[in-house]
Amino acid sequence: MKKYVYAEAKNLIQSICDAAAAGEYDSREKFHALLAANPNLAVQGYNAFGKIFFWNQASANLYGHSETAAVNKELFELILPPELRPLARDMIRTARRTGKTPDAAACDLLRYNGEYVTVFSGHVMFQWGNASSPEFYCIDVEIAPQPA
Repeated sequence: MKKYVYAEAKNLIQSICDAAAAGEYDSREKFHALLAANPNLAVQGYNAFGKIFFWNQASANLYGHSETAAVNKELFELILPPELRPLARDMIRTARRTGKTPDAAACDLLRYNGEYVTVFSGHVMFQWGNASSPEFYCIDVEIAPQPA
């Protein structure tokens, strides 16, 4: 799986988040086509309570959990360090209320074996069609270590 330099990761994730905010992915099919065309994007789809419903192969490669092991689990327990879990829960509550997700940023998340991995992470929220509840997606790319 490709590791990105910080600036490249930031530009990539920010462009996807900006496109989503501008309404460019007006259907699930359009958004999933973007994901299929970018196999280095680790994407986790989750509901308004943090339960995972979408976990792509790049997520499996990056975090070490298979799709079968991840779907129907809580995102918080799978890849978020304990100190970030309350913030993530608050983020979802705020996004549901305001329609605004947090800005994309670099963060350290957890692999299956407990090791930390530094990613650039962005969040998007969609409410397609007549859905009564929004869908959230976290989009991550691994950041290469910065040279000393």
